[in-house]
Amino acid sequence: MIQQMKMQRTTCWRMLAGFVVILFCANTSHGQALSRKDADEIRVLAREKIKGLNDLLNAISNEDLSNYERRYLMMNSYMPSTDQIFVNDGVIIEDDIDPKHKASAPGLDTPIEKYLSNFDLFYTKTETNTIEFTNLVVSDVKVDKYPFVKVFYTQHFKGKSNKDNTAYTPIARVAELRADKSGNDWIVYLTRVAFNSSDNAKAVPVTPKPSATYDSLQRKKEEPVVAQTTDKKPVPTPEDAKEGERVFKEINKPDQAQIQRARRTGIIKVGAGVAALAFGAVTYSMLNKDYKDYKNRIQNPEGLTSYAKPGIYISAGAAAVGLGVSLSSLFDFKKTR
Repeated sequence: MIQQMKMQRTTCWRMLAGFVVILFCANTSHGQALSRKDADEIRVLAREKIKGLNDLLNAISNEDLSNYERRYLMMNSYMPSTDQIFVNDGVIIEDDIDPKHKASAPGLDTPIEKYLSNFDLFYTKTETNTIEFTNLVVSDVKVDKYPFVKVFYTQHFKGKSNKDNTAYTPIARVAELRADKSGNDWIVYLTRVAFNSSDNAKAVPVTPKPSATYDSLQRKKEEPVVAQTTDKKPVPTPEDAKEGERVFKEINKPDQAQIQRARRTGIIKVGAGVAALAFGAVTYSMLNKDYKDYKNRIQNPEGLTSYAKPGIYISAGAAAVGLGVSLSSLFDFKKTR
């Protein structure tokens, strides 16, 4: 009887311990869940990424861009760059470039590079934007191996296909995006774009496998730049010293043309200044002579300034201008030194 009670007590303790472990795991899992702030940030970034895809397709279909510019935009969208939209070059897109493709079907999965190349080749080019994404709905953030969201939208290709000039009809699409933390910020990239269906809406995203080229570029992008230091100061060779001296003399060699221009300007200014001073002096001398004759003949003569105006002002102004121009020529001659 006692033995049976001991066994029952041991079983109860084991059950209680298991329950505690389950509670601990649940609490730990809950502690790792995303905060509302993080989830909202991821959803906003996902919406912006879809708008980026919309802009990319409009840019590729713009007839004003050169082939090189279009190829540059396409490559930057899936390779490491500031304009990256897709997580890597292994992303798969369900082909919707053929107007006949309106729902998921076998054989429509297309690598991102080929998808964009086909879009560039078969979608008509225009001067204005002909692609529009509407009715965007962003799901809540879920966590599998990483946080991810799905964005549902209606795609409008308002242009035509080059294959048979067929017009497109609006189709429902779903994009899958993953989020990764970089410091304090979230980075969101597209991992897949497909036709909207119940299966695609429920499917858990799988990270596309990048190519070796992508991995190499990503490693180079993430590698820190380390400055190599050395205790020895560089010692210039005799040839380097001679070349440095020659370059220094060449840089500091006077500009002969500029010197000649300054000399000519100085001479012209001196001439003009002297002429103005002479004109003022001659004018004043004539006015003074006339005033003396006037003064000898009149009992109550007026003053020189009153008698000789406005000529006396003209002579004074000419003298002042001549003096100023002559002084300014000194700066020109200084440049020639």
